[in-house]
Amino acid sequence: MTTRIIRWSLVCVVLLAGAADASAQTARTRRVMQDKLAHAQRVLAALTTSDYALLQRETQALQRVVESQAWKEMMTAELRPYTGPFVKSLGELAAAAERRDYEAAGASYGALTAACIGCHKHVMSSRIARAP
Repeated sequence: MTTRIIRWSLVCVVLLAGAADASAQTARTRRVMQDKLAHAQRVLAALTTSDYALLQRETQALQRVVESQAWKEMMTAELRPYTGPFVKSLGELAAAAERRDYEAAGASYGALTAACIGCHKHVMSSRIARAP
């Protein structure tokens, strides 16, 4: 089951990376999202190789992204509801990494990715609705 979650997550990460419209973002937002994506990809690499040290480092790096001033400035009232599930999943992932609980880490990564997709879907739908 965890392998299926990881494969699904990788497909979603690749699709989201390819679907990003850089012109619809500020340079700062793009940097934050690219950092988030890079760390999420390394979390996936850590999961697929059972590298718990890397998993802990990259989970902590993702937590720093969420705690950054740039992230806080991006979180408008419209986006805050989408941040909660992401932060919750990230906390669960960090706890699973600390316990070296592979199954829980895989499930948390799947939830984390689902939270990203939910927010990105909302942003994409909002952009389409605002398009001339």
